[in-house]
Amino acid sequence: MEKPNNQQMSQVLELVSMARRRNKLKRDMIDVANKIRDNRKRVELLNNLSDYVHEEMSFREIMAIVENMKNDYEDRVDEYTIENAELSKERRELFRKIRTAKSDK
Repeated sequence: MEKPNNQQMSQVLELVSMARRRNKLKRDMIDVANKIRDNRKRVELLNNLSDYVHEEMSFREIMAIVENMKNDYEDRVDEYTIENAELSKERRELFRKIRTAKSDK
């Protein structure tokens, strides 16, 4: 087997560097897309809140609306946490099955 020369090593390192940069850009793009999504949801939340709040409402009535919304969102977070754990468990099981299948060959 031939020993790689400096130019080949340089090219390999350049390719690795580009691949890592590409992966970082993908992660950054996903992060920005999530931020856009989250801020759009916040705008929608504020629009919905403005539909419920009226001038003649008392502070307590407004706080009751906010508390109900908070509880709804906390419930959703719990549900998504459970769903994510179930998906993670399934992913780990599939990984084990694939690894076992590969080792059986």
